[in-house]
Amino acid sequence: MNRRPTLWLLLSFALVLLLAFACQQFTGAEYFIDSSSCNGCGECIRICPNDAIYYNQSGKAEIDQTKCTHCANCVAICPNNAVY
Repeated sequence: MNRRPTLWLLLSFALVLLLAFACQQFTGAEYFIDSSSCNGCGECIRICPNDAIYYNQSGKAEIDQTKCTHCANCVAICPNNAVY
Protein backbone atom coordinates (compact mmCIF):
# COMPACT_ATOMS: atom_id res chain seq x y z
CA MET A 1 0.00 0.00 0.00
CA ASN A 2 1.33 3.40 -0.99
CA ARG A 3 1.31 5.80 1.97
CA ARG A 4 2.58 8.88 0.14
CA PRO A 5 -0.85 10.37 -0.62
CA THR A 6 -1.82 10.05 3.04
CA LEU A 7 1.44 11.65 4.15
CA TRP A 8 0.96 14.55 1.71
CA LEU A 9 -2.60 15.01 2.89
CA LEU A 10 -1.48 15.17 6.52
CA LEU A 11 1.36 17.57 5.74
CA SER A 12 -0.97 19.78 3.72
CA PHE A 13 -3.48 19.84 6.56
CA ALA A 14 -0.73 20.75 9.05
CA LEU A 15 0.45 23.57 6.77
CA VAL A 16 -3.08 24.96 6.48
CA LEU A 17 -3.46 24.93 10.26
CA LEU A 18 -0.11 26.64 10.69
CA LEU A 19 -0.99 29.36 8.17
CA ALA A 20 -4.40 29.89 9.75
CA PHE A 21 -2.77 30.34 13.14
CA ALA A 22 -0.19 32.76 11.74
CA CYS A 23 -2.85 34.83 9.98
CA GLN A 24 -4.94 34.98 13.13
CA GLN A 25 -1.98 36.46 14.99
CA PHE A 26 -1.64 39.33 12.51
CA THR A 27 -5.28 40.19 11.85
CA GLY A 28 -5.58 42.14 15.08
CA ALA A 29 -3.32 44.87 13.74
CA GLU A 30 -4.83 48.28 13.12
CA TYR A 31 -4.84 49.85 9.67
CA PHE A 32 -3.86 53.46 9.10
CA ILE A 33 -4.02 55.88 6.19
CA ASP A 34 -1.00 58.00 5.31
CA SER A 35 -2.56 61.43 4.81
CA SER A 36 0.34 62.61 2.66
CA SER A 37 -0.25 59.72 0.21
CA CYS A 38 -4.06 59.84 0.27
CA ASN A 39 -5.50 61.75 -2.70
CA GLY A 40 -9.09 61.57 -1.43
CA CYS A 41 -10.34 59.37 -4.28
CA GLY A 42 -12.78 57.56 -1.96
CA GLU A 43 -12.13 54.02 -3.21
CA CYS A 44 -11.44 52.80 0.33
CA ILE A 45 -14.64 54.43 1.60
CA ARG A 46 -16.65 52.82 -1.19
CA ILE A 47 -15.31 49.31 -0.61
CA CYS A 48 -15.39 49.24 3.21
CA PRO A 49 -18.21 46.86 4.25
CA ASN A 50 -18.52 48.39 7.74
CA ASP A 51 -18.44 52.13 6.97
CA ALA A 52 -15.28 52.37 9.05
CA ILE A 53 -13.59 54.84 6.70
CA TYR A 54 -14.66 58.45 6.42
CA TYR A 55 -13.35 61.81 5.22
CA ASN A 56 -11.84 64.05 7.88
CA GLN A 57 -12.02 67.86 7.80
CA SER A 58 -9.00 67.99 5.49
CA GLY A 59 -10.75 65.84 2.88
CA LYS A 60 -8.50 62.85 3.58
CA ALA A 61 -9.72 59.41 4.54
CA GLU A 62 -9.45 58.16 8.12
CA ILE A 63 -10.28 54.79 9.69
CA ASP A 64 -12.57 54.40 12.69
CA GLN A 65 -10.76 51.56 14.46
CA THR A 66 -13.88 50.65 16.46
CA LYS A 67 -15.74 49.76 13.24
CA CYS A 68 -12.82 48.20 11.33
CA THR A 69 -12.87 44.41 11.04
CA HIS A 70 -9.45 44.18 9.36
CA CYS A 71 -10.81 42.74 6.12
CA ALA A 72 -8.01 44.56 4.19
CA ASN A 73 -10.26 45.54 1.28
CA CYS A 74 -9.04 49.11 1.66
CA VAL A 75 -5.41 48.03 1.54
CA ALA A 76 -6.00 46.09 -1.67
CA ILE A 77 -7.92 48.84 -3.50
CA CYS A 78 -5.95 51.97 -2.60
CA PRO A 79 -4.29 53.21 -5.82
CA ASN A 80 -1.64 55.15 -3.86
CA ASN A 81 -0.83 52.48 -1.26
CA ALA A 82 -1.81 54.99 1.41
CA VAL A 83 -3.51 52.36 3.58
CA TYR A 84 -1.22 50.18 5.64
